[in-house]
Amino acid sequence: MIHTLSAPVLYALELTPACNNRCAGCYNVFIDDKNTRRGQLRHRPLSAAQWALVLDKIAPHASRFKLTGGEATLHPDFAAIVREVAERDIEFSLFTNARWTQPEVLLDFLALTPQLTGLVISLHGHNAATHELFSGVAGSFAETVANIRLAVSRGIPVTTSTVLTQANQDALEAIVNLALTLGARHVIFNRYLGAPLPGVKMSKVELIRAVNAIDRLKAAGRPVQFGVCVPQCLTPNSSSGCLAGVAYATIDPWGNLRPCNHSYLLAGNLLGQSLVEVWQSHAMQVFREAVPDQCHACGVFGACHGGCRAVAMELGLAKDPLVGAAIPLHAAPHMPATLKLHPDMKPEPRYRLRVEEFGFVLLRGNAVVSVRPDAQPLLDAFNGSTTLGQLAHDFGQSALSLVGALYQKGLLALPL
Repeated sequence: MIHTLSAPVLYALELTPACNNRCAGCYNVFIDDKNTRRGQLRHRPLSAAQWALVLDKIAPHASRFKLTGGEATLHPDFAAIVREVAERDIEFSLFTNARWTQPEVLLDFLALTPQLTGLVISLHGHNAATHELFSGVAGSFAETVANIRLAVSRGIPVTTSTVLTQANQDALEAIVNLALTLGARHVIFNRYLGAPLPGVKMSKVELIRAVNAIDRLKAAGRPVQFGVCVPQCLTPNSSSGCLAGVAYATIDPWGNLRPCNHSYLLAGNLLGQSLVEVWQSHAMQVFREAVPDQCHACGVFGACHGGCRAVAMELGLAKDPLVGAAIPLHAAPHMPATLKLHPDMKPEPRYRLRVEEFGFVLLRGNAVVSVRPDAQPLLDAFNGSTTLGQLAHDFGQSALSLVGALYQKGLLALPL
């Protein structure tokens, strides 16, 4: 079962539809009406003052923001919007193509903003030919690479983000090597979401091969991860189920709340409506319930969440096109346990606790973990003085399983 939070805690703020790349597989689905798509701007994006009004409504609930677009830095009020976010002391990342008009001015400004957790920079190939086949702009590869180096030199953490395509499927390790050589700390790979595009959309066989290659890199200790869920029934993998409509929402350039960046579904507008009103709207409920029947009976539903509902709706399908037959509980794959716990370790919390009707939610960064209300005594014992041996004695082996899961998500420290 997936618990829906009383209000989203993770938000993507799409500041502008403007972009200086022309990506063939752009994920944006901005709309003014049923026939307006992909950045056809009929209304001006929200100003910094209007974003301040939106932030006032969502900041009390927010754990983290992602500033995105289009290319967010092209918003004429970008610096002012960043200051509005910083004034509310909420962590944020910036998703960008790193093709900036004044790179040094921008990076100097961001480096002095302590709420910035880092940049997520689009890098779709290990060379100009592959990257620019996707970005659609000659010279964009060299510009992006140069500005990744510049950001790293300013001490700003960088993660790269790659959409898996037919063109780059055989160069995944080369992309990782390039990103790490440039100074990136992590590399994110995303399956393409959208209508079939020649040269972009991979076949299921190709995608399975790519997903397995990414997990082999991860198992070898390379800092790679998935940014978009891949159904476990396609192939067992380490991606996480989507939290759109559950703990995550997107706010578009005009103040409309949507389930995620990939969904065109409008739940309401935060300039004229409350967050609770739009979060509990009929549109959001329709999105939450758009899970295939077979997924509810699947042994890995808790990890997969039924795939991507947004792409199913966008393509007019009943389910994510990668979703297949349900996996019986007894046949559910299990990731090998590699964590070794010492009985003298003393768990220390690294999370914020949020109380919900169904129990508790533990929050840190992009991590959102729900726990049952009867876990309160165990959570109280994560105090930095109680050892794992004591926890096992008092609460049983299941307590150690929760400790391991929370540690791997960065929600607990385990000092001796």
